[in-house]
Amino acid sequence: MALAEARNNIMQSKEGDKVISSVAMVVALISFGMLFLTLMMSFALYRFTAPVWPPAGMEKPSLLIPSISTFLIILSSLAYFSFEKKTAKGLIDKQGLMMTIILGTSFMVSQAIFWNQLKSHGIFVSSGIFASVMYAFTWIHAAHIVVALALLVWLYKKLSSPDKMTSVMVSSAGKFWHFLGIVWLIMFVTIFVL
Repeated sequence: MALAEARNNIMQSKEGDKVISSVAMVVALISFGMLFLTLMMSFALYRFTAPVWPPAGMEKPSLLIPSISTFLIILSSLAYFSFEKKTAKGLIDKQGLMMTIILGTSFMVSQAIFWNQLKSHGIFVSSGIFASVMYAFTWIHAAHIVVALALLVWLYKKLSSPDKMTSVMVSSAGKFWHFLGIVWLIMFVTIFVL
């Protein structure tokens, strides 16, 4: 009986609540998007006016760790997408959400390994514009990932007693998580590949 009631609660979110929550998340994502866009424009301005890239005396870091990070964030987004689809049908898929959390945490571990790799090669935030750009982008993105992981952990706990807003919370958290995945893909291509 409790499972049927939980499904019913998930499926019956008020339409007005969905709209308000959706608009709030879109506004938040636009503000985060503006932050990353500003950083990206600053990077592009410097990158395309520099006579040599990376700047003299700097080497591009190995693509291995950033590629692993990219793989992890794509897998985490796919896991969350599967979780979202099941939740939209009224199913509670805590395993799918837990997989997203594990993959997201693994992404953060890969970022820590990347920062340590930079330091072991003598590349510090004070080493010049190229290094400071890499650190700035990855630190700011990592801070957002930590917030998103906290949100996902909270959502995981919330699934123990779903209510009428659960599907809206799942959708909003998903928008944030997928947004961070897209931002990472853009960062990966522009900072590490090009």
